[in-house]
Amino acid sequence: MNLNKLTVQDIQELADNPTIFDQGQLCYERKSVDQFYLSGKGITAKIQTKQGNYSVEVRTGGGTLTMNCTCAYEGAVCDHRVAVLLYAIYGDPDDPVGNDEDEMEAIAEDSSPTSTPDALEVALRGMGVDELVKMVLQFVEEFPEVRHLLLSQVNLSPDIRQKKSTPNVTAKELKKEIKNFFEWTYQKLIEEEEEDYYDDSYYYDDYYEEEDENEDKLDLDEVFELAETLNLRDQLDVFWSVVTWANHYFVEEEYLIGDEEITQALERFARVVLALEESGTQKQLYINSVVALLDWEMFQSDELDGVIKDTLDILCTTQEDYHYLIKQLEGCYHEDAVDWIADCYRRLGDEKNYLRWRESNLIRPYQYLELASYWQEQGKLEKYRGTLERWVSMYNLDKLDRDDYGSLQDYYTDRNHHQIILSKLSDFYQEKGDSENHYRMLMLRLEENGYSLDLYQQIKEVATGLKRWSLAQPRLLELASTNLDWLAEIYLYEQEWDKAIALSQNSNCGQFTDLNIAKAVKEHRPEGAIAIYEKVVMQYIKGKTRSNYQTAAMYAETLKSIYLDIVKDASLWQRYIDKLRQTYRGYPALQDEFKGL
Repeated sequence: MNLNKLTVQDIQELADNPTIFDQGQLCYERKSVDQFYLSGKGITAKIQTKQGNYSVEVRTGGGTLTMNCTCAYEGAVCDHRVAVLLYAIYGDPDDPVGNDEDEMEAIAEDSSPTSTPDALEVALRGMGVDELVKMVLQFVEEFPEVRHLLLSQVNLSPDIRQKKSTPNVTAKELKKEIKNFFEWTYQKLIEEEEEDYYDDSYYYDDYYEEEDENEDKLDLDEVFELAETLNLRDQLDVFWSVVTWANHYFVEEEYLIGDEEITQALERFARVVLALEESGTQKQLYINSVVALLDWEMFQSDELDGVIKDTLDILCTTQEDYHYLIKQLEGCYHEDAVDWIADCYRRLGDEKNYLRWRESNLIRPYQYLELASYWQEQGKLEKYRGTLERWVSMYNLDKLDRDDYGSLQDYYTDRNHHQIILSKLSDFYQEKGDSENHYRMLMLRLEENGYSLDLYQQIKEVATGLKRWSLAQPRLLELASTNLDWLAEIYLYEQEWDKAIALSQNSNCGQFTDLNIAKAVKEHRPEGAIAIYEKVVMQYIKGKTRSNYQTAAMYAETLKSIYLDIVKDASLWQRYIDKLRQTYRGYPALQDEFKGL
């Protein structure tokens, strides 16, 4: 399938189902497609959504389209791929014309050979080439979407593609604009800090968020667009300038400015290197430049996490590249280098070296998870189990200590991965019917995660089969006793109605738990439920507002249904409601809300 001849019908057929196509069309119309690059080899683009940012790649060859997307969709063609293909046909939805499907189809129909009047065809054929070109250029100037359609039908060399209808600029001029951007942004930050809004951070943030929406922002979007009109080596100079100026302000002024612009600049830098089609020593110089960024303190910021790795992933396209990168990373002290080396070996398909490297660099739980996943993919389940158990045995000997971590995020990331390991082992032993080890993992999860009703139920089922429930339940109740909501949940699950009612009567459970207990026990212990609902009604009456009286009347209605439908004693209900009305006869608003009871 040729991208140049792609139609909407083709995209509809490629989409996994009509719903996926509709979602993709909506994604395109919402202007989610960003950083769209079309070349003779295919398309690369970014998709920005509320759920996350994804990369889409479309390649042509052998009459077929090969598409990849970094989203979690497991089908063949997701809505993000559809959106990018629609962009390839229609162009930017911000264009004044051309993003309406019916309009585009109408243009295509009107311009088809069968609908062209004979007189027009004769006139066109009679025009000189220069005159015809002049007319077409005037036409596309008025209708930009036609320019996109025409360009999609011809193969242009990279040199020609760089020449766009944009003002002539130089790399020096663009680098000056980049400097201005960082100076301007820095000054804005200083001015904001001088304002006295720190006493109320919520108001401070809200004020500036509202103010930013109404003021013109200086950004580098236009600089990036103009940079693409330069020769490729000047483009490299411009994009790298963004990174160096950002680092200047980070080092000299201790401000991280333009994290989004840094990310874009490095991605564009890497793609320009590929366009240069450099190889060997020359390409390795560019790889060295990016690896050297690991020593820049700026790239240790959370805002730039993963940027260097993403750039290297673009740059490395051959086995030679990956082997060279491995050598550079082996002498690097960056904490992520060991994982990147393992990833390089995986990409090379070098399983022997991958296993050697991964086994000798198992430190954190996510690394054990990665190796275990590898063994699972290979179908070697015993090694999968053994790898996860190795982490569990290490963890038991040396518990994760908050003081051992430089950042709170790393600490909680490891805690989360530890819990994932326990869950995976729990599922593994359950599938194997190994109750002994399944029970062991469930109890470890209890110690690590704390109480949950789901975990309580799982432990009860396995412990009962092993005849250990009498030993396990006290531990669960001990953990749950620190939270009255949890304790009430267990009593209700075990149908220990009297204990649940006593908990409500003798403890300060809170209204939410009280109502849950009342709702659960009303069929089994209606007297206990009545007592709880009467307490809740009184709580709202004491609120002394119309809305509180309305809520009190709602729960009084529930009381009425218990008296009439469960206890089946209308006289008891009448006695209760009469006493209530008499007690609060001086409250007209309350009397009004209760008159229908």
